[in-house]
Amino acid sequence: MKTLVFSDLDATLLDSDTYSWRPAEPALSMLRVRDGALILVSSKTLAEMEGLHRELNLTDPFIVENGGGIAAVPESWQEALIADLLPHVQPLRRDDFVLFPLGKSYGDLVASLRELAAETGFNLRGFSAMSEHEVVSLTGLSTEAARLALTRDFDEPFLAVNIEFAMVERLCRAASARGLTVAQGGRFWHLIGHGGKGQAVALVREAYRMRFHEVNAIGLGDSPNDYSFLELMDLPVLVGVTTGHDPVPGTLLRALQVTAAGPEGWNEAILGILARRT
Repeated sequence: MKTLVFSDLDATLLDSDTYSWRPAEPALSMLRVRDGALILVSSKTLAEMEGLHRELNLTDPFIVENGGGIAAVPESWQEALIADLLPHVQPLRRDDFVLFPLGKSYGDLVASLRELAAETGFNLRGFSAMSEHEVVSLTGLSTEAARLALTRDFDEPFLAVNIEFAMVERLCRAASARGLTVAQGGRFWHLIGHGGKGQAVALVREAYRMRFHEVNAIGLGDSPNDYSFLELMDLPVLVGVTTGHDPVPGTLLRALQVTAAGPEGWNEAILGILARRT
């Protein structure tokens, strides 16, 4: 049986302050020894994720911009099977990867966020309106990393200034009327025009099932933005769960909950899971 690990990045595999994955090295090494697949699932862009993908020496596909696209290594079996599952999608060649679009274009989302702000009267400030310096200030990223974060295809992160819960519901309804979704991430809200992380993860999981017939899917995340794909997992894992953590939906009450945050929690969870499956 093939072990698949689907993992969020920020505050899950990556430290939320340093963006380092190094504390998770023991678990990553054990996963490699077990010939497990590691599929990165993030709100980050292809430009941001491709360097990490190479740094971790991965060959598995990865999911960008909250499920807006699936990136695969060209001429790999993963590319071929994903293409079979998406016969009406025209893949894009981006540097060293093939990108399968699953959602509306970034230009459409930028225009829609402006319309939503005008319609609701809410102060919504998207990435498209931010400079590299502002993104650096808000995220702690380097200037180069901020430039990569601004290179977007399918997802418009935004700040909702002074917005309250009841206002969020109104914003979500207005977005839904346009065929769009508002998702909550760790630092930003996101406007997306696709099925979210869950849809993209389901496609990748099916590609691996077609190849290996039997798979065991483990998923790790830390925020409500991850729930749609964690619900699909054989074993979902919530990282960094503390007293003030958002209430877990009923569909994830079976999840393994780890108190330690970021790569420390990731390492603890994966080492424990793999040790029990020796």
